[in-house]
Amino acid sequence: MHLKPSCPHLLHTALLSLVALSAAGKAHAEDLLAPEAPIHLTGTHGRFDFLAIDPSARRLLAAHTGNGSMDVIELDTPNTIKSVPAGKTQAPVVHASGKTYYVTSSAPPEFVTIDAETLKVTSKTPLAGPADLAAIDSATGKAYVGHDDGKELWIVDPANKKVVGSIALPGEAPEDLTFDNAHQRLFQAMKSGNIVAVIDLATGKVGQSWPTAPVEGPHGMALIAEADAFAVVGGNGKLVLMSQKDGHVISSTSVANRVDQICYDPGLHRIYCASGTGKISVVALEDGKLHALGDVPSTEGAHSIAVDAKTHTVWIAYAKGEESFVQQFKPAPAKP
Repeated sequence: MHLKPSCPHLLHTALLSLVALSAAGKAHAEDLLAPEAPIHLTGTHGRFDFLAIDPSARRLLAAHTGNGSMDVIELDTPNTIKSVPAGKTQAPVVHASGKTYYVTSSAPPEFVTIDAETLKVTSKTPLAGPADLAAIDSATGKAYVGHDDGKELWIVDPANKKVVGSIALPGEAPEDLTFDNAHQRLFQAMKSGNIVAVIDLATGKVGQSWPTAPVEGPHGMALIAEADAFAVVGGNGKLVLMSQKDGHVISSTSVANRVDQICYDPGLHRIYCASGTGKISVVALEDGKLHALGDVPSTEGAHSIAVDAKTHTVWIAYAKGEESFVQQFKPAPAKP
């Protein structure tokens, strides 16, 4: 639309329309998730990295990097059960049995095993460098641990506290990773190269590299099992849905910049993307395509996120100064 200065009525009308559209968009975005009051984790301090949900024990696990711990928080009556000392933690993982937790540490560089019942560290596996994200093969018990800004994945046998192998990656800076539906392949997002490396678990080698364009600097991933696909987000504000079969990009959309962790709610068919800019981008999966629903205000620096599939509650964690918080966001009820 081109408006001439000699048409003040038209200009005024157009401006009012733009304001109305902006307000409507903002209200729609805020209606997606309703924030609860932040929960102060007393006796702790510092920033967080990734989060995970233990659905059977109804717990939120938080890699509390600045506190040197993995924090365990009840989901239904939120309070801190325990902060388990585990080094400069980066990412928690829940074993499929629900009996064991794992958490990666970048300093000291270790892979830490925690008993889920006693919440005590049962073993530590030394690593050759700082660890970042990890995934557990429930069939073999082996862990695949990314070397932060390195060029390999370590294969860890937690039971024997040993690194039993490594997988050379096509580049450096591995980020998030996820298994395929059948646990025969591992998909590894590579920040350098803008690819997903496809690892054959039988051979322990990278077979293919799938481009993530338009995603650049891929970070967080989420398996979308019912679509036989996975989602990958980039630091450039793009999200893609990629086929598990051949890696082609099925759909893409825009989200907030600087997203790190993402999570998927299979019940609501929504992907939540945590941006350090202080936004949660909400994306729907409809008819096999991604549809951006809007951005919900959160807190600057809150770059990690998890969703409780039972209640559909979304969780973030962040620090303000020396104080640390977790916060719930509830899906807003449908309007009549």
